[in-house]
Amino acid sequence: MTTSIIDGRVESAELRRARGGLSVFRTITFQPDSGPTRTIRNAVVKQNVADELTPGTQGRFYLYNAFDQKGVHVVRTPDGRATYGFATNNQKLFLLTGVLSVVWMALRIATEGDVPLLAILLLILGVVGYIFMGKGEREARTQFDGDGGYHPT
Repeated sequence: MTTSIIDGRVESAELRRARGGLSVFRTITFQPDSGPTRTIRNAVVKQNVADELTPGTQGRFYLYNAFDQKGVHVVRTPDGRATYGFATNNQKLFLLTGVLSVVWMALRIATEGDVPLLAILLLILGVVGYIFMGKGEREARTQFDGDGGYHPT
């Protein structure tokens, strides 16, 4: 997983949908304090962080990119507020994939005496995805905790 930081303000935030404690933005455009604007498409953000991403909000924005999911996991504002939230929906999907593949393999062994190759591949995908998404969440938390002394200029 890769993480990055933008010091600046939110130019625009176009919400696609919000459901189940997560928000998916069609686009979020940031105007960094120095440099050109940066736009993030299809950003997945926890609702508490999404509430902070309104046009004009200034501060430090922590971005992540894990597998095909990207988004914002922290907003620190100049008045000292810090809002953290990492979207773990993919980690839950990988866990579910692994569990269902084990159940499928057990049923196949009990009824037909063989193991489907697709179930093995899905189990591998579930385990690897779960591990990497967990690692990504830990990296995001470490980035947030390691930057606790942020003071805007």
